[in-house]
Amino acid sequence: MKANKSTRIKQNNNGYAEIISGLLVLLIAIIIGILIFWSVSPNMPGNVASRTEYFTGYTLPTGPAHTGGSNYSAQVITLDYVPNGASNSSVAVVCYNSTGKTTSSPTVTIKNTKITIPAAGSNIATPPLGYDQINVTYTPMIYDDVAVTETNADTVFDLLPIIAIVVIGSIMIGLIIGFGKGKKT
Repeated sequence: MKANKSTRIKQNNNGYAEIISGLLVLLIAIIIGILIFWSVSPNMPGNVASRTEYFTGYTLPTGPAHTGGSNYSAQVITLDYVPNGASNSSVAVVCYNSTGKTTSSPTVTIKNTKITIPAAGSNIATPPLGYDQINVTYTPMIYDDVAVTETNADTVFDLLPIIAIVVIGSIMIGLIIGFGKGKKT
């Protein structure tokens, strides 16, 4: 198959048109790929170094034994993105009490996008964990993944113009050599 194509190109000028068309398609594909990468990469929704999500609508525990209220029992919240770590050092959870203007950072359980906030019942050390808003700050895992991908893509995209120039140059040299032979008798 390869030999037939080579013979066809040498004997017929239409083969040169196929080569030039293929090169133009390659160059257009490279340009479109670079434009898509530059426009999509910075606009990815999880592509931020530090993301803060707010969860509201909780009610404080009531009474001297801290009974009642929505956060008297443990709460499970779901983040938009998976954090880059599953420890309390990589995800900062702050329970905020707007009534008393106090905050606390409880030890939470993290599993994928789910975070379990401990109960604010009477078994919690004083002051009890009474909150009406939860603030969670974390780095999404997608940010770390994109950082690695962008490093690799930058290297590839920096090399693409060089590869295109080498390919075009070699084809131009081949065309010049082919035209300089003249007709065979």
